[in-house]
Amino acid sequence: MKKGFTLIELLVVIAIIGILASVVLIGFPNATRKAKDSRVISAIGQARTVMIYIGANEGTYTSFALDHPDMITLWAEIIANDDGEPGIHGGTELEGACIYAKLNAKADYWYCADSTGVAGFTSTDPSALCNTTSFTCPDVTG
Repeated sequence: MKKGFTLIELLVVIAIIGILASVVLIGFPNATRKAKDSRVISAIGQARTVMIYIGANEGTYTSFALDHPDMITLWAEIIANDDGEPGIHGGTELEGACIYAKLNAKADYWYCADSTGVAGFTSTDPSALCNTTSFTCPDVTG
């Protein structure tokens, strides 16, 4: 007798591998979006630290902008991974400052951080509140 696999056995194994591969490929795009969101959230968290540092040391948030040396790489990270037009605003004196970006995993979902200590997720577009008048994030969660 010859030893080996039959054609049916080989086809069954190939079919199982194909099913497992399709399950992995279906979940891959969502995992990529979540990874990009994690990078945006991390960069905004670091930018928030820069924001607080600037406010405490300079007494104003005016230099909290894209061209600040500590913000250049953070802003590049946000731009590379967000899903829309992010924003950064710094006010004169101690009016405040904020930064936000649209996330990828959910439609109409942003991450926002401001100089009052608020940071979190929101389904309200922060561009209306995080501007030259209030510098605050809309209602945020976790």
